Amino acid sequence: MPGKSNRKMIEQTVRDLAEPIIKDFALELWNVEFYSEVNEFILEITIDKPGGFISLDDCEKVTRAINPLLDENDPIEQSYSFVVSSPGIDRELKTDYHVSQYINKPVTVSLFAKRADLNKEFPAALKAYENQQYKFETETGEITLAKKEVAKLCARDEI
Repeated sequence: MPGKSNRKMIEQTVRDLAEPIIKDFALELWNVEFYSEVNEFILEITIDKPGGFISLDDCEKVTRAINPLLDENDPIEQSYSFVVSSPGIDRELKTDYHVSQYINKPVTVSLFAKRADLNKEFPAALKAYENQQYKFETETGEITLAKKEVAKLCARDEI
């Protein structure tokens, strides 16, 4: 597997190539990930759109448009599989932009470690994110957690 900095460079290069095309389809580039899974490298582009329903046709359109760009620019040395997907219902909020889109909305919070006052995973409403601190409204009241305590943050349909 390429080193972390090389992986990040690949992801940024692909992001730069893909984003204008995805915008032309009135879609949003949600995420780009390059990773290894069971002896195979995978380049995954995740797309979204207002209303949040990505169809197979959307994924196919983006795949057909971006594949030639990847072949032409060749940002990845090794062979890999290319996947275009939707973030899904329980979409992981990976960037500050993602988090900002879910203020005052229901999320599932997963912690790195269980705390005496919290389960390792729990539902909440995301109230704010500032200075590397999340504020959540839970069934038992408002809590503040440092970003470094949160392993994963996912959007949810309901609290």
